[in-house]
Amino acid sequence: MILFLFNLNNMVFYTESDWRGVMNHIFKFAFIFIINIIFLINASATTMDKDKFVEANGIKIHYVEEGEGPPLLLIHGGGLTAKSWQGLAKEASRYFRVIMPDSRGHGLTNNPQGTFSYDLMTEDMAAFVKALKLEKPLVMGYSDGGMVVLKLTSRYPDLARAAIVGGATHRFATAHYMQGMEIFYGKGMPQGQLMDRDLDKMASDAPGMVKFYQNMHHPEQKDYWRTFLKGVWPMWTTPTSLTEEEVKKIHIPVLLLDGDRDEFFTVEEVTQLYRLLPQAEMTLIPGSGHAIFQTPGKTPLFYALVLEFLQRQLPKAS
Repeated sequence: MILFLFNLNNMVFYTESDWRGVMNHIFKFAFIFIINIIFLINASATTMDKDKFVEANGIKIHYVEEGEGPPLLLIHGGGLTAKSWQGLAKEASRYFRVIMPDSRGHGLTNNPQGTFSYDLMTEDMAAFVKALKLEKPLVMGYSDGGMVVLKLTSRYPDLARAAIVGGATHRFATAHYMQGMEIFYGKGMPQGQLMDRDLDKMASDAPGMVKFYQNMHHPEQKDYWRTFLKGVWPMWTTPTSLTEEEVKKIHIPVLLLDGDRDEFFTVEEVTQLYRLLPQAEMTLIPGSGHAIFQTPGKTPLFYALVLEFLQRQLPKAS
């Protein structure tokens, strides 16, 4: 089979054996494009509310909030910050008090021990909810935040009213997941601990990613991006999962929301989680990859799905 693409000057032919490499380049360029969009949004954004901090689980958690009403806790993805939720927060704040923390070691939240784990971040969020005295919040997490939401609602079944898990399943660092890591961060990156030479390679292969991290996470520390990635990489690339028994402890309503072209999680994996959860709904956003809330042209659908589910979980007016 012969496949072909057009450029401005020439017709370029690709054999089937070449096609995988072409697609990897397309995915990488698409991801860099989306990262640049996120960076520009964050760089130009006004503060949603005055920066706030609270001590919880031994760290100083930075958070912002917007709106009034029933509490909605948004937990961002790995490598992002609370500001990544700005678009959704603008819509949701018409109905909810939207609370957006920076996760441990992300944004302006500190990480004195320098260690990361999903279990530790789960306890951070449990302590955060307690510190802010949030009563039965709605919770939503994306990617890393999705894993935290799954662990949080399994470990503390009565903490939340309902949950949304976006761009995540109950199994991380699978073979398919690691293929996604290659698309986003380049080939040849190890599982487990990163070395300085690995970070040098990343700086060469993905300078836009490095610039993004430098601006988003403790920008007062020029080389914090190296500290951050060395700390978080083992968590990102070490297989971790919830058992079936742990998943079945999540008895609240849960919406699973993912792109049908997610580079990290297959539709089959999301479906497996859907079948394990006692009260689950599942929606796939067509034509969307992992960055479901930033896919050009898909954000209105994303917002509508999220808000429709959340509003159904509120107590009915008597």
